[in-house]
Amino acid sequence: MSDSKSSESGFDLEQFINLIAQKLFPRWYARHAVKEIELAEIDGINPESYLCHRWLSIISVHEAAAESLLSTHQKWHPLAELLKKTLIENEYPRKLSITAIKGVKVSQCDEDYPDLLSYAQQQADQIPHETEADFNNNVAQAFTSQAETMHVCYREWDGRYYLMNEEEPRYFGALLLQCKNKQKDHNLACNIHVESIQGRTLDRIRAGYWMLLMKREDAYQLYQLLKPAKLACEIAEFEWRRSDLVFFIATKTHPVMNQILLTLLSKHNSNQVIDWGRFLSRSNFPFHNQ
Repeated sequence: MSDSKSSESGFDLEQFINLIAQKLFPRWYARHAVKEIELAEIDGINPESYLCHRWLSIISVHEAAAESLLSTHQKWHPLAELLKKTLIENEYPRKLSITAIKGVKVSQCDEDYPDLLSYAQQQADQIPHETEADFNNNVAQAFTSQAETMHVCYREWDGRYYLMNEEEPRYFGALLLQCKNKQKDHNLACNIHVESIQGRTLDRIRAGYWMLLMKREDAYQLYQLLKPAKLACEIAEFEWRRSDLVFFIATKTHPVMNQILLTLLSKHNSNQVIDWGRFLSRSNFPFHNQ
């Protein structure tokens, strides 16, 4: 009877009780509400592509997050400074198997391809790639015709190499087709630019802050849930290509906040909320400097 009257009158008793509980006991309410909060699935953040600029860029992510935090309260500025110092770069002259290269920097093709072989099958198949003479010619056209030493970038957070090319990589594609079809390979003399996560800086971030990657609407829902409890938190941008995602930021100095966010993580899977510090510490494919 009461449910019928509530429905007919447009009065939602459960919602009313929740509002009262949130107002009177905001921290108690937040601790329980995060168990039931619904979070959307996050699509893959590091897509497969033959173009490196379509991959996840930690540099772009941390720059975007840092810039957005610098425009907020100064209590978040130390995290912004740490994010700017997360990446370190080194360069080594080495020989590298061309079959290890997973992407290129430049291509004029309108269509995206999931990998270099798919690109080569469509864009380089007309280039002769059957004989030894073809192979040597394609090596010359792809690499030795360049005036400077070839440069390759290696990213330790996902183990991907990409060629820092300046011209359309069709001859490189023809080489890869011949490597696949004829069981061949070529060791490219190049400078390998290695991008790494600074471990000590990452440890400081993980020790002091929560950085939870979430769908934008879910992060703001969590933000609105915790603000009445006077628990300090902030929203930081991810990167421009994924405007659907943001970071939910909080310090790890408050036991109640820690409990709430640990509950959130335990009740949801890593396709719904990503602990960014943990993600970076686990996604590590060290470059073997030998």
